[in-house]
Amino acid sequence: MAESPSTSSPGTVSQAPTSPTTPVVEEVTQAPDTETPAAEPPVVSAPAPSASVCAPLTSLTSLTGNLATWLLTAPITPPNSGGFKEPGGTELAAFEGAFRTLLTEGPNPQVVQDLAKLGYGVSTFRNDSGGGWLVVREQGLLPRGGGTFIINLFPARNLWLEAPHADSDEGTLRQTASQLVTLGARALLITGSNRCAVTTASPCSGSTSVCGTKGLRISDTAHYGNNFFTAAHRALRDTYPDAIAASIHGMDAGDGPEAAVVSDGTGTPRPEALSNRLRDALNTHLAGTKKAFSCNSAEDSGKHRTLCGTSNVQGRIDNGAADACYSEAPAATDRFIHLEQSATLRGTGASSRAVMQALADTVPCTLAGSGLGCQAVAAQDCP
Repeated sequence: MAESPSTSSPGTVSQAPTSPTTPVVEEVTQAPDTETPAAEPPVVSAPAPSASVCAPLTSLTSLTGNLATWLLTAPITPPNSGGFKEPGGTELAAFEGAFRTLLTEGPNPQVVQDLAKLGYGVSTFRNDSGGGWLVVREQGLLPRGGGTFIINLFPARNLWLEAPHADSDEGTLRQTASQLVTLGARALLITGSNRCAVTTASPCSGSTSVCGTKGLRISDTAHYGNNFFTAAHRALRDTYPDAIAASIHGMDAGDGPEAAVVSDGTGTPRPEALSNRLRDALNTHLAGTKKAFSCNSAEDSGKHRTLCGTSNVQGRIDNGAADACYSEAPAATDRFIHLEQSATLRGTGASSRAVMQALADTVPCTLAGSGLGCQAVAAQDCP
């Protein structure tokens, strides 16, 4: 049974820090390449569902269609809209607990009711190529920029994906939606607000000029912990302590030598780091002169070598930082991957498919569902 949720606000402390970490500067992203690839339908199927998985689903609203395409309509409040409303500490603890229960027990009537009180509806999604999913999304007329969260009922990999800058890092929403389905990942967390949706500064350490002025905003889910996105991350981590969380981002590669910069959420060199394995897999599949670099390899360097995700709140949580808002993690757990990508990798061509294949190579098929490179099973949905 998962432990009870924390009663304190995730990612915050009660007073200002005495010695905050040196800010980490992020780069402005660029638009991805939009070349049209050859048709490549997702490889998704699921084992015969057990009664315990399917039983609670009949009372939920059921959606059907292409999940990866449908997720492109996930609501995200635009920049400078004031569309992010910070939840209170009690709400965050309640959401974290309810989301954990949803993961461990399924959508029983009580957890559906608990999420509804927080402004979230739960529905099922029947993908047109097979598989079964739970969708947790904001409902009602007054959304707070809280996010959209998808749970795979029949995952193939002990991996979940996160898109904290799903609109501002152009292409990452489409990319993670496709990765969720094709890889057979456990879940996908999508931000509900543009990182520049509000002007209120985040107190967390780190810095960027993406919003036009130097500094972070509280609407930036990768750099502020008091949001439902981070609460869902905490619930997933508590429920699946050995799973890998992949935070997918975009960078302006400019004239640098990097197609991608990978890290474990720290800048510490470690030959055995999971990030180095993902870098190697990427370089196996990438074409062209630009290559993937790792923040955890002493041999790697380059123009964008500083983009190591050390100020990412979710990475700090997974790596055991004393305070995810103010403190960098002292060491890596190899349970978090931070991936910065050029526009080409976030497009729809061969380089984007190389990222998919590299993730498949790095995170093996250890669960019963189906995904890219996993042993095929008969596609089957809940009745």
